[in-house]
This record gives sequence, structure tokens and C-alpha cells, in this order.
Amino acid sequence: MVVGGRGVRGKRAAAYVVAIVAALPLLAPEAWSGFRLGLADPVLSAMSNLEQPLSVRSPGGIWAVGLALAWFGLAYWRRDFKLWEAALVFLGGGAALARMGNTWLDGAALVLPLARQVALLKLPPIVLSGAVAACLVVAGITLVQARPPELPTAALQAVQRAPLPGKVLADWRWAAELQRQLGSDRSVFASGGLTSEPTDFWLDYARIAQGHEHWAYLLRRLDVGAVLLNSGDQQQKAAELVRSSPDWRVTYDAGDALVAERASP
Repeated sequence: MVVGGRGVRGKRAAAYVVAIVAALPLLAPEAWSGFRLGLADPVLSAMSNLEQPLSVRSPGGIWAVGLALAWFGLAYWRRDFKLWEAALVFLGGGAALARMGNTWLDGAALVLPLARQVALLKLPPIVLSGAVAACLVVAGITLVQARPPELPTAALQAVQRAPLPGKVLADWRWAAELQRQLGSDRSVFASGGLTSEPTDFWLDYARIAQGHEHWAYLLRRLDVGAVLLNSGDQQQKAAELVRSSPDWRVTYDAGDALVAERASP
């Protein structure tokens, strides 16, 4: 792929292409869950790293820090930057620091400052083409890393065969898809996303997932008649307890998914 053009206008356009593609990895993490602004939440952060402050351990975290440092490095080296550039960089960086899921705003804010600095470098087309290719690779890797686990078809069918009474508690990453498949016959907790339930629910959700001593009582209090647990990840301890409980009948247990329905009223 070759990025280039004739004259100042062509070089400026090429710089914008590089900057836009460089921002794509910062949009990738929330591509699966939708874009929203918010602050880090100590409860929700236990479920999703996007609800945590900026961290280099999160998908896109290193890239966000790297792009900000790249702009600072270029601005310092060239001794040529505008105040609006610095304002956008600090705005985007502040949003990302407040919540990892805000990196999409950081990416949008960085496009213009990065494009201007890249244009000032007057790089040859082959270098710009390499930069675009590298950014696309990083964006693809970040998108794959941030992808939520896929809901197994057999697990979904097991939930559909479960008796109607009671609500369904599922891994929050499967809740929306499960609700769409079940329709209005069953109510699935958190089917509207992390912001669709109050903090008290998420505290109970975390306790159940971690195998709290009152996990069975919490499920009864929530009127849960069936569970769909990610037994290989966040809800491994809960799955172990459900398997050994006489109050629950396991109807599906394979791979990283466990489905069980309440065996006693």
C-alpha cells in the first residue's frame, strides 16, 4: 500500500491518513460493546478492564501511551506546535486516564495533532506506507484481543430448554445475545450492558462469580432460575459450586460454559 500525493496538499492528506489509522487501535477495545464516556468504576472494573483507569496491561493501553509520547517527542524535536494541539492531547489523555474505555475519545482527539506533526516531517511515501501497515496490524490485534468470548450454541440451546420460571443470570458478556435469543419469555440480567444494572446488583454478581459463602442465597434473592456461567474465566469458582450443589441441575457443561437450572423450589 502506498500513501502519497503531489505537492503540499498531497503530503498533508497522507499525514491525515497515517494519523487516522494510528488512532484505530484506540477505538478497537470498545468496538464490541459500544462507545460511551464515563469514569472508572471500582465495582465494574472487576468485570471489565475497560472500566478501569488507563493501564498498559489493557488492550490499547500501550498504544495510547505510545501515541501521546510520539506527539510530545515530535513537538519537542521540531519546536513547532500549536496550543490547540496540546489542548487536544491533554483532553484525550485525561479521558483515557479516567477510564480505559474512553480511549476512543483519546484516539479522536489525537488525529489532528498527530497529522500536523507527521506532515511537518515530510516523510517519503514508502515510510508513510509502512506506518499505515503497522498501525493496521496493531488495530487488528487489539480488536481480536478485546473480543468477548463467543456464546456456545449448545449452551444457548440448553438455556432455551430450561423451565420458564425465574430469571437468568449469565456472564455479562453473553447477556445481550442471550436476551435476544430468548426474547420476552425470559429476563436476563445485564442484557443492556454494564450500565443497565445498579451497583448493588454488580456487587452480588461479583460475589457469586467469586464463590462467596452466601452465593446460593444471593441467587435466590435475585430469583434466578437458570445460570449460564463462563466456567473457564470470570465465573470458574461459581461453576464449581453449582456443579456440587444439590439445588442445581447441570444441563450443559463443556468447554468454558456451564448451564444449570434450579432443581429445588
